[in-house]
Amino acid sequence: MPKFQFRLQQYLGVKEQIENQKEMEYGKALQKLEEEKARLREMHEQKQNTVENLRKAVTSSIAPSEIRRYNENIERLKQQIKTQEERVTTAEVFAEEKRQELVQAMKDRKALEIVKENAREEFLLEANLAEQKQVDELVSFKYTDKLST
Repeated sequence: MPKFQFRLQQYLGVKEQIENQKEMEYGKALQKLEEEKARLREMHEQKQNTVENLRKAVTSSIAPSEIRRYNENIERLKQQIKTQEERVTTAEVFAEEKRQELVQAMKDRKALEIVKENAREEFLLEANLAEQKQVDELVSFKYTDKLST
């Protein structure tokens, strides 16, 4: 029986490579997103610690310049947090875009694999029909040979 060869096998290989590439890109985008979220958490903790230190300092005697320094530090942290939140949002959007690209690449590959499976089934069906035809011819030949003797 002849071997099945999918005529679009190279194209399927390319689709698989593209899917792998998109998967890596999505993984990198998720990693970047997690890094940005971690920075944001650190900034929130830093701000919380600064506010807590200010509260502790206010309960004791503190110079007005120290209060101003704490307030300026807190305001600076608020600005940094706002900027970091924008970075997190941008990273989320980017990660979602990469996820959509990966989903599309997976759909493309799966569609081609379905075509391959259909072609394989058709090939097997044709091979079985050809084999059945050979068997029928052999049986017919043997039958006619018996009748002639």
